[in-house]
Amino acid sequence: MFKKTFIAMALASTALAAHAYQIGENNDFNVEVYGVVAMSAVNYNVDNKEGTAGGDEGTVLENESRVGFRANKEMIQGLNVIMQVESGYVDMVDNAHGGIAGGVLGFRDTFVGLESNSWGKIRFGRVLTPLYEIIDWPFSNPGLGSVFDWGGLVANYDRQSNQIRYDSPAWGGFKFSASLGRDATDPNAEGTGGKTATDGSYFTSESATYAISMVTLMGAIESGKDFKGEVGQDNLTYLFAANVELPGGFSLKAAYKQAELKGYDAPTSVASGYGRDGEKVTQGSYSVIGQYVINPFAFRVGYAENLKSKSNGKIFYNTNTEANTDSNTISGQAMVDLNGFVPYVRVAGRTDHMQSQRTDVVTRLGLEYGF
Repeated sequence: MFKKTFIAMALASTALAAHAYQIGENNDFNVEVYGVVAMSAVNYNVDNKEGTAGGDEGTVLENESRVGFRANKEMIQGLNVIMQVESGYVDMVDNAHGGIAGGVLGFRDTFVGLESNSWGKIRFGRVLTPLYEIIDWPFSNPGLGSVFDWGGLVANYDRQSNQIRYDSPAWGGFKFSASLGRDATDPNAEGTGGKTATDGSYFTSESATYAISMVTLMGAIESGKDFKGEVGQDNLTYLFAANVELPGGFSLKAAYKQAELKGYDAPTSVASGYGRDGEKVTQGSYSVIGQYVINPFAFRVGYAENLKSKSNGKIFYNTNTEANTDSNTISGQAMVDLNGFVPYVRVAGRTDHMQSQRTDVVTRLGLEYGF
């Protein structure tokens, strides 16, 4: 799934600008509806070396379409009230919250806030954390999310309710964001709102970017207490990244992420000696992406790897066999903008060292249109 920001960057002259349709003409709010229609055919296990259950499931159609509503109105001079309600992808299921269907309104960024040209904006509700915003974009695209996003040791939140987030305006080439939030990931709760917050669990997340000439530097950090409701399990993740725009339509992006869980709550499948409860577990990850744009075409290749995780400084295993948590993905993608319609093809090889060095080839052919 492509973010509209990616399409705008990759295909600058013919980007998928949000041509929002005005509604509510009889009121004085500025209201718009926007969204993405996205359909793709994907096969996650083209090369199944295990040849057993859970292997090649064949090609399926994934519907990642979504719709949203935005509104804003000046409350006093120079200060706007901003609001947004956005659905999730049609085919997504939030298994962390009791299997809630992702297509419901409010699944993605849904908030109310204040915005000023002089001091920035503040939002209250369900938004991305500043750290995860960088992880998700651009360093998990194309097709690197199975490693750099949700793969390996995850010690950060992503899109969370119960959150207050501030984003600064641009001061020269410098911007920063900061948020304070409560955990909202109780696996036994049916919902994503404030009622699922866990007592004693909270987090802070900060990011900063600085652009100078053709280089943009990025950094972010997130820390919290009782991560995802596990008492005594505290999280810390930090990230350093850079984006370099090169002549001739080329660009290069690279990021390093370090994740840490203190008081790790080991899964029940882990035997003694393989990352015991209460230990500190750490893991490093990196993502490198190259891009070439020659309008209306764009090409991307990427590689992401989770390094060997460690428990109190020693190699950490999270299974009962001597298989580590390191994994990697290499991916290539080609796309073209045809009057706002974006057909694309992506091929990725995913290697998971927890599964006997197994590499699965993932193929995806899709079409997207933003409105």
